[in-house]
Amino acid sequence: MIPKIIHYCWFGKKRKPKMVRDCIISWEKHLPDYQIIEWNEKNTNFSHPFVKEAYQKKKWAFVSDYIRLEKIEQIGGIYLDTDVMIIKNLDVFLEQDCFFGAEDKNFINAALFGALPQNSFVKSCREEYDFLQFEKNQNFGEITIPRIITQKFRDHYNFKNHFDTLVTEKEVVIYPPLYFYPFPYEDRKDLNNYKKYISNTSFAVHLWSSSWVEYSEFQYFENREYLKGFFKMIWYIFNNREFKYVYFRKIGSSIKKSLRSK
Repeated sequence: MIPKIIHYCWFGKKRKPKMVRDCIISWEKHLPDYQIIEWNEKNTNFSHPFVKEAYQKKKWAFVSDYIRLEKIEQIGGIYLDTDVMIIKNLDVFLEQDCFFGAEDKNFINAALFGALPQNSFVKSCREEYDFLQFEKNQNFGEITIPRIITQKFRDHYNFKNHFDTLVTEKEVVIYPPLYFYPFPYEDRKDLNNYKKYISNTSFAVHLWSSSWVEYSEFQYFENREYLKGFFKMIWYIFNNREFKYVYFRKIGSSIKKSLRSK
C-alpha cells in the first residue's frame, strides 16, 4: 500500500498565506493518521542542475515540480500542492501502485498524486528533468509539470484518448477531473464560490491560488493579466539591450491566445 505520508513543498521562505494554512488544516482534519512532511530549504538537496537553476532564479514552482517527483519516488506517499483543499479521506486510493488526477479532458495534473516508492512511471517523469534547462526568454508554460506528465503518460502507454473517464494503464490510474479538480482552472476567478463545483465523487479541490508562483510575461498575457505581463515585459526590455525578434513574437502569440480563449 502507498504509505500514509503527505509531502508538500514550501520554498522561498515566505510566510504561508491564509489559504495555504487553511488547506493544511483540511489535510490534518481529513487525514489525521498521516505523517505530513514539508520540503523546504532546510531539508532539500538542490544539486540537480534543473533544481539548482530554478532555485537561483527563484522559480519556486519549478523547484517543487522536481522535488515532488523525487520524494514520491524515494519515499512514497501522497503529494499535495499547498492550494489543495482535502474534503474526504484519501485511504481508498492507497491500494493503487500510482495515481494521478486529470484537471480536464486533456491534461493530467500533479497537484495531488500518490505512489509506492520506486514507482517506474514516477521515476520516468522525474528523469525528464535531466534533459531540461532554463533558457533565456523561455515560455515556462511549455515545461510545467502537467504538460510533462501528460506527454510522458501518452508516450509511455501509447495513450491517445481523453482523460474525462477513469483511465487505468498497468500500474498507473488517472482519475477524471471531478475527483480532485472539480473547480475548473478557467473558472479560478470564481474562487469564493468553489464549493458549488464539488460533487459527491470529489475528494479534494484544487483552488488554483499559485501563491508562490512567479509567472512569466507570456503566461500573464495568456491569462489576460495584461498589466502584470506589461510590467514583466518592460523589465525585460530594460535589462536586455539586444533586440530579440523571437521574444516579441512570443509576446504577440501569447496575446493572441488570450483573445482566442475569451
